[in-house]
Amino acid sequence: MDNPGLRTLASFLGQVKRHAPATYSKISAERGRGYGMINRYLAYCLREGLIRVSSIQKTKGRYPSKTYVLSERGDRLLGIIEPCIREGAGETPRRPAMRRGT
Repeated sequence: MDNPGLRTLASFLGQVKRHAPATYSKISAERGRGYGMINRYLAYCLREGLIRVSSIQKTKGRYPSKTYVLSERGDRLLGIIEPCIREGAGETPRRPAMRRGT
């Protein structure tokens, strides 16, 4: 995955922070996304050092269960991005309503 959008990245990092230590299932369920998309978000954030694996537990299944937390770098980035996104959300210009019959 290339860079996700800033809103998406901020949303994903915020979710990991709120649910820390966040599990794969918890993230997927809240985002309402398929596992493939969550895999791409996790891979990108791990590769960029925005989140880290906090624990790995062996389970009965094929893959171990991992929990994720925000890294210091991810927390700093989230602190920069979130206020900017909130500020910009109120400034989105709207198109004037079109009138019929004029």
